[in-house]
Amino acid sequence: MKLVSYAGQQLVTTDDVADALVELAAAIASDGDSQALHIPIVMDGEKDCADLIVGVGNDLLVGPQSSNGDDPDFSVEAEQLRQHRLYPRRGSDDEADDVDTDSAFFDYGLDHDF
Repeated sequence: MKLVSYAGQQLVTTDDVADALVELAAAIASDGDSQALHIPIVMDGEKDCADLIVGVGNDLLVGPQSSNGDDPDFSVEAEQLRQHRLYPRRGSDDEADDVDTDSAFFDYGLDHDF
């Protein structure tokens, strides 16, 4: 689970959703835009949802959050975030010419344990 800090509030969601949210929020801001996103969260141990405005001028902080028991399955919702038109696409060799190599392979340290 991960803790998303946004507008003075803290929301808990799955790693999958939080990771997709960070990528998408950065892409939307890079495009010079802001958009409303709907994400699944966990509140008082129950599934819920939150609406966020992400993009230019809207900061997100995502960090680890301990949880008891099984994490909810928000894989469908995470995939919906990844299907957003601005979500960064990586993969095939055909796309290699379109990828900014200065940032495409930079290790932001998001997968490291401290």
